[in-house]
Amino acid sequence: MSPADSQPNALAPGQPRRGLTLPVKATLTALLLPLLLGPAALPWWLSNPQRLSRIIAGTVPELAADITFENVRLGWIGPIALDGAKLVPRDGGQPPITIERVEGSRGLLAMLLSVGDLGRLTFVNPSVDLVIDEDHHSNLERLLTRQPSATDAAAPRAKRSPLRMRLAVDGAVMRITAPWTTDPWVSEPISLRASLTPVQTGSSEWTIEPVTLLDDASMDPPVAWGVLAYAAPVLADTTRSSGRFSLVLDGARFPVGDPAAGTLSGTLTMHKVVVGPGPLVENLLRSLPGEPPPPPEIRIAEDARVRFQLADRRMRHEGLAFGLPLPGGRRLDVESSGTVGLDDDSLDVKLVLPIPADLPQDRPLLAALSGKTLSLGVVGKLGEPEVVFDGSISRMAGDVARDLLERARGGPAATDDGTTTGEDVVDVVGGVIDEIARRRAARRAADQQGDVAPRRERLRDRILRPAPVPPPETKKAGPSITEDPAA
Repeated sequence: MSPADSQPNALAPGQPRRGLTLPVKATLTALLLPLLLGPAALPWWLSNPQRLSRIIAGTVPELAADITFENVRLGWIGPIALDGAKLVPRDGGQPPITIERVEGSRGLLAMLLSVGDLGRLTFVNPSVDLVIDEDHHSNLERLLTRQPSATDAAAPRAKRSPLRMRLAVDGAVMRITAPWTTDPWVSEPISLRASLTPVQTGSSEWTIEPVTLLDDASMDPPVAWGVLAYAAPVLADTTRSSGRFSLVLDGARFPVGDPAAGTLSGTLTMHKVVVGPGPLVENLLRSLPGEPPPPPEIRIAEDARVRFQLADRRMRHEGLAFGLPLPGGRRLDVESSGTVGLDDDSLDVKLVLPIPADLPQDRPLLAALSGKTLSLGVVGKLGEPEVVFDGSISRMAGDVARDLLERARGGPAATDDGTTTGEDVVDVVGGVIDEIARRRAARRAADQQGDVAPRRERLRDRILRPAPVPPPETKKAGPSITEDPAA
């Protein structure tokens, strides 16, 4: 048998070779052509601005706005370029954020191979229009804060982002508009560097590098009350402000989904800042003896360096000092420190007031307070402060009473082993404490009704009137304050 006979399926010489039929070839070509052309067509498919906007909207469902582009250029290898980016509210209104150009350092292939690392993105000439309403809520809050549904937890929580990136912002300009002023505040160009990365807790966070955000910027009312009041509560609800300030950020970390749980620190330096008296100053003055009227303006200590720090959802400040002019050219210096809650604007602030030593000597109450240091607490909310009193009032009571007695009697006050006890002293100074703690509200009501004499005048009469000398026939009726009860 020949080799050809042992291969029954072999083709005989001259016999035509059989292959795929034409319908089969057409079917395979129709199936393979999209797979072969798909990778090449993907950049073209994503370069449609409307299509890219819909993709972004699907990945960020909590954003109540659309990100639109005028022109999109994407490629597998080369860097990306997005022109005319805007954040457009879905309920209408002007875009609060516009970016002239977004430049990416990576192409689509590198992004896919790195599983979500977008590389370095550069925002060229962004513009942020921040509009604050009468309730001190901004237009960005309404767009970037998701309203929790019935199945969501009420409290915000950090989330993990599927993306990683390094962000460079160059030439950003912020514009702040508020209803308490007609002129908006416009910043000088701002530049910063940030990165979005996952953390060990399983979520992701933004990290901002140390930067001088503003240098010698104008202290206008929109930025003073709308932004800086969290680091300097004396600026809250002030409709007038002038001067210059600088803002340095030491660094910041903000969790994705819950930025108020982040941390930051920095320094706010105020250069010759003058503001109109807000609620904090007005309530402070109403709490002081004599109720001095609010001055037309207050001055922040020149080049005051206010250190601020965000932690545990509260903004802490220290180093803030401001002066209140008093009659006669005197000045009452006030030092402020404490915290403001980011979620509810709640106040927990301490004010320290060194009382001037040269107060008028013809008013015994003020004279007795001369040279003392008074500390007050401030609670309530930012823009709605309430002044409360701490233990310094009790500690001062004995000293004030002894000074008053010494001035009234012309000699040193009685000691603990003398005829006047500590309870007597506290009783004498009770009107002073009431005058401060109750802001004299009850006494003002009594003055208006005209039925009783003000308690302060009764106290002054008790202190300033000479000690009565009993007649000889009535001397045994009872001991006076200067007599020995055991006699």
